[in-house]
Amino acid sequence: MLTKSVPQVSVIIPAYNAEKYIEECVLSVLKQNYQNLEIIVVNDGSSDSTLSILMNMQKRFPSVLVFSKDNEGVSAARNFGISKAHGKYVLLLDSDDAYLPDSVSLLVETAERNKAQMVSFNFETLFPDGSIGERPVEYSFPDVKTSTGHECVEYIYAEHIGYFSWAFMYDRQFLVDLHILYPQGFALLEDALFLNKILRQCSRVAYVSKPCYRYRITEGSLSKRTSLATVDSAFKSLSEIQRIAHSEGSSIRFDAHIVRLYLYIYTLLIDCPASKEKSKLRHSIRKKVLETCSRNSFHPNFFHYPLYRTVRFQKVFLLDNTHNIKDCVKKLLKKSSF
Repeated sequence: MLTKSVPQVSVIIPAYNAEKYIEECVLSVLKQNYQNLEIIVVNDGSSDSTLSILMNMQKRFPSVLVFSKDNEGVSAARNFGISKAHGKYVLLLDSDDAYLPDSVSLLVETAERNKAQMVSFNFETLFPDGSIGERPVEYSFPDVKTSTGHECVEYIYAEHIGYFSWAFMYDRQFLVDLHILYPQGFALLEDALFLNKILRQCSRVAYVSKPCYRYRITEGSLSKRTSLATVDSAFKSLSEIQRIAHSEGSSIRFDAHIVRLYLYIYTLLIDCPASKEKSKLRHSIRKKVLETCSRNSFHPNFFHYPLYRTVRFQKVFLLDNTHNIKDCVKKLLKKSSF
C-alpha cells in the first residue's frame, strides 16, 4: 500500500440500459481497499431502470457521481466522464464488467513507482455460462515492467495485449495535455484507434501481469453486433490506424496485424444483406488487403508469419462467391499467430 500522499483515482463508467449489472459494477469499485476514489457514472440516455439504480447508489455512497446525457454512444460518454474527472489517474470501466479485489491500489502503486503515464494490466474473462477464463488474446501478457508507448503498440501488434482501452490506467493530465478524445462515429474498433493514437505519444508504460479486471462476455455484447454501418465504421478506423502507422514508418509486424483485422471485418461483412454499399465496401477491404500484401510480397520475412503461411490471401478472396469464404477466413484467423 502507498504510505505517503494517496492520489485520487477517477473511475469513469458509461452506462446505457445497464440495469442488469450496473450495481454489481459500481460495488466492485466501492469494495476496493483503495479509498480515494471518484466514481463518475455517465447515464447515456438509458430507457430502462439504470438511472433509478444509480440515483439510489448516489444517495448511499458520496463518492458516486451520476451524470445523465442524451444517448451518443460509449465514446462520447467516456469523453464526457473524463471532462468531469479530478483525479490524478483515470480508469475506464464498462457497465457490465467489474474490478477484482485490491486492484486499484496495485495499479496506483505501479504507476507511482515507475512514474508511468499509462499502466497496462491483465484481466480475466467471465463467459455467459458463468465460467472464468483467460483474456481473449493470443499470447501471454508481456513479461516486462516498463516500456515506451511505441513498444507497447508493438505488443498489441504481436497479440500480447488486446485493443481494450479499459485495460489501461491513464495519468489524467497526460490525457488532458494530448487533447486526444475517444473517436465518435465508430461502432467498432474505436478502442483500437484511440490506443494507436495515445500510445504513440506515451513515453512510459508500466505493466501489471496480475488480473485486475473481470471482462464479461454477454450474448448481446456491443462488440458482437454486426451491420453494414458497423463494418463501415470499423473499416474507417482501420484505414486511419494504417495512415497513422505508415506516416511514422510502419513495421512488417504492423502490416501483418492490420491485414488480419481487415480480414476480421470482412467476415462480419458477409453476414450483411446484399446491397451496392456492401459490394463497394467489400471491394475497398479487398483493395487494402491486396495493397498491403503487395507492398510486402518481396520482403523475405513477410510471408514467414504463420498468418501468411496458412493461406495466401489472394486464394482466400478467390473463394468469394463460390465457396464459404467465412469459414475459410475464420480457420485462417484461428490458426494464425505472430
